[in-house]
Amino acid sequence: MTNPLLRQICELDVFTLLVFKSIYDTGHANSAAKELNVSAPKISRCLNALRLTFNDELFYRRQQGLKPTPLAESLYFAINQFTESVYHLEQSALQIQNASCPVDLPLRIAVDKGLLGFLAPQLSLPEVIEFLGRVRLYPWQENSAELIHSGELDFGITLENNDNKELSYTCLGHISNVYIVASKLHPLWEMETGISLEHICRHPFLCIEMKGFNSKIDPLELFCQCQGLFLPSIEQVQDREEWYAHLLTMQSVAFCSSIDMQTIKHMPGLKLVPLPPFEVQRLHDSIMPPQYFLVEKPHSHRRYSQEQANVVIRSLMSALSP
Repeated sequence: MTNPLLRQICELDVFTLLVFKSIYDTGHANSAAKELNVSAPKISRCLNALRLTFNDELFYRRQQGLKPTPLAESLYFAINQFTESVYHLEQSALQIQNASCPVDLPLRIAVDKGLLGFLAPQLSLPEVIEFLGRVRLYPWQENSAELIHSGELDFGITLENNDNKELSYTCLGHISNVYIVASKLHPLWEMETGISLEHICRHPFLCIEMKGFNSKIDPLELFCQCQGLFLPSIEQVQDREEWYAHLLTMQSVAFCSSIDMQTIKHMPGLKLVPLPPFEVQRLHDSIMPPQYFLVEKPHSHRRYSQEQANVVIRSLMSALSP
């Protein structure tokens, strides 16, 4: 290989050529970064490598975006053919890999607290099983995003909206309703008219910690601070069993969502009633209600179809507001 230019071209990696194609197609470096799921500095480094190799600016800035130089226009056809070949190579490899995978491998989904008990009954319906097959639900953990990226999990549904360039986070909606929960013998139920936040704030309050929502301060605690109200006590617990025992033995009051309500209404000794919509709005004036996000890999690396993901999403959307 005696031609210096050919030697330099061969030293370019495939990703750098993908950057060229993406910038050419979109006209913007930021759009290329989003399309390829990488940072803007990485796009800049690849563009600099291209410019150095071809000894040409390749793209120059105009008000409408990056415009290709004559050399870039002449290179596009060949680079486009090459990148298309790369995608075909990937698809061929994926087909072989998928063919070698066990056909009964379940769909693996990590979900946040409360969703295990909510989604499992809906995903076990005969018509859903017929379409999805077996589904393995896992509790969302600190490393769940990494497991999705590595392929050990298919996708996740979580309250945490992390800035992960390798994964997409799509907001599905927020909790639509809030319910008041306490022991059936709690004095709060002696109220003859609608229960307000002020009435609730007269009693010890209990909540389950939800990372990404109330791990720093709970909405009711912030409401009391803003209104100058004295809250006798507020405690956070980690799991539903401890939460249940505390409500029965400590005469505390708690909130639950329309998702949790399906499980809690069957717990002996507890009573729950909807918090009036106006009070829900007051509660979330300072802190937005919990928002759930769908966490996925890029389309080309997914083992499931969009239709399969939509079945799971629809099962959740009945309890959420967009």
